[in-house]
Amino acid sequence: MSLEEFSPSESPEAGANAAEISEKLKDAIKRGTAGIKRTQKDEKKAKKYDMLLAGFLVKIIIDKKYDWILESLFSSLDKGFSSNLVLWILSLSYEEISEKIRSSSGKDYAPYTFKYSENTEFNDSTLDPQVKQRINFWVEDISDIITLEYSNIQIQELQKNFILNKNIIISFTAKVFQLFLQSSNITATPVQLASISEFILWEIESEIKKLEIEEI
Repeated sequence: MSLEEFSPSESPEAGANAAEISEKLKDAIKRGTAGIKRTQKDEKKAKKYDMLLAGFLVKIIIDKKYDWILESLFSSLDKGFSSNLVLWILSLSYEEISEKIRSSSGKDYAPYTFKYSENTEFNDSTLDPQVKQRINFWVEDISDIITLEYSNIQIQELQKNFILNKNIIISFTAKVFQLFLQSSNITATPVQLASISEFILWEIESEIKKLEIEEI
């Protein structure tokens, strides 16, 4: 699947800032690790992504540009969405995660630096090829992180959550997608963001349903 198929850190400062970051870390531990711990009793494959996400969570919390996505991030973890899916969603706007995913899949990684010189409205048919390529690589990565060496318990949790809590993960994906577009000087409407996020996640859900689950 590609985009063409769709149709419709900064360092902490002393004082008050350090205290604010401390509170965010406490909140992350309280609200985020519940979802992470849920898979640690299962397989090493699940634990690998759990620990990777835990490490990146600290960096994301410290970087203020991610402040406005934290609520939806924590909500996704609270509902038990697995660490591999959350990592993939974040990877669109967090290049270090993207590099890690592509490296583990044996694929080349190229830093994304494109930005329009002036504000541009989102239109998938007229997007610069560099933007399309970045989005298409992102969509490609989810196939790898979900289906390669997948954890049974993670897939079972995803299957359940795509039925019970799909709106939460769509909201989170839309916020991360918006963050990516803004970094490229692109503006999209809430309807566009929700629509393309729902489309991409529907494709992911379809792939998940094809996976064979072994009894644990």
